[in-house]
Amino acid sequence: MSSIHLPVRIEFGLDSSITIGSEFRSLKCSKVMVVSDKGVINAGLLDKILKSLADAKVESVLYDNVVPDPDVKCVEQARDFYISERCDGILAVGGGSSIDTAKAAGALITNSEPIVSMGGMGKVKNPLPPLIAIPTTCGTGSEVTNVTVVTDEYHFKVPIISPYLIPKVAVLDPNLLTSLPPSLVAATGMDALTHAIEALTNKLENWYADMCAIKAIEMIGKAIRPAAAGGNVKALSEMLYASTLAGISFTLSRLGLVHAMSHPISGFAGVPHGVANAILLPYVMSFNLVGNPEGYALVAKALGIVGRSGVLETAKAGVEEVIGLNHQLGIPKSFKDVGVKENLFPQMITDTFKSGNVAINPRRVSEKDVEIIYQASFAGDSPLLFIE
Repeated sequence: MSSIHLPVRIEFGLDSSITIGSEFRSLKCSKVMVVSDKGVINAGLLDKILKSLADAKVESVLYDNVVPDPDVKCVEQARDFYISERCDGILAVGGGSSIDTAKAAGALITNSEPIVSMGGMGKVKNPLPPLIAIPTTCGTGSEVTNVTVVTDEYHFKVPIISPYLIPKVAVLDPNLLTSLPPSLVAATGMDALTHAIEALTNKLENWYADMCAIKAIEMIGKAIRPAAAGGNVKALSEMLYASTLAGISFTLSRLGLVHAMSHPISGFAGVPHGVANAILLPYVMSFNLVGNPEGYALVAKALGIVGRSGVLETAKAGVEEVIGLNHQLGIPKSFKDVGVKENLFPQMITDTFKSGNVAINPRRVSEKDVEIIYQASFAGDSPLLFIE
């Protein structure tokens, strides 16, 4: 059985973020905690947003201690700040870390359990305060998802899954992406591509998720190169919208082995999530191809691959296209290039199998399989090694 439940309202378009004051007015909020990070603030992206709140007579206070891959301390500090300032709503402005921090803080505000105790599905018992999300990257899709991720004291990235974590409103304003450096457009864009590919090819079936995933892959395949080149607002718009579509797809259909393996890499080695996904993606696609060749052929066709004879050849061409994308976008070739140490592999392998995404991966996975993929992606071996 499949289920489609999308309580979020999506507003999109150039300068759509400057309507945020009226959005919170309609939610009957009078004082909002704005959750963001130093990069967003220094780029001046909050200026018009804060003015919109002020013009609507909505008071705002800023929590800007967001850290990459937010940990328990970060989200508890945000909760305490919200309570001490007597806020009645939350606005997240930023990438996945800011939106995840806002979601987790919101869960702590209305629920008494420790945040790590809410790990897994359906353990957030009470609705969050009114939450609106404005993404400033084109990767996580967190503005529409039912997930937040918090890093615990053992470096494990704890996924928390609940419909209560879906923001009330997602505001997609491409103008907020124009100051992103090319490397961040590339990494977050490949994160979005990974979301769509895994949602489309895993064992779960959801026709709506598949439709969103295929469209997201098509859009990313066309737009990611010009978007990463800089100065192309149309391409950045396409990437932002594709990221949201990919977020919808994996909210409905979940993910797969790339995410099961990339979370430990970020948790233990501090590799940015999008970079970890991008490096792993062609290796896992190659490994998984025999488990769902038809699904990976759909991926290839969505990426523009035509004229190949047979399902397997088309699917393999899709893997080659992703390898080429990584190269063109300047994604590091191997985990050795980004400072991962081989002595971390045993811990990372253990944590990989804590993820529920392993069970829905299109091909059955053993610890040895994960070790081989980690070793190959560490050394920078050909990602086609499983299908050559």
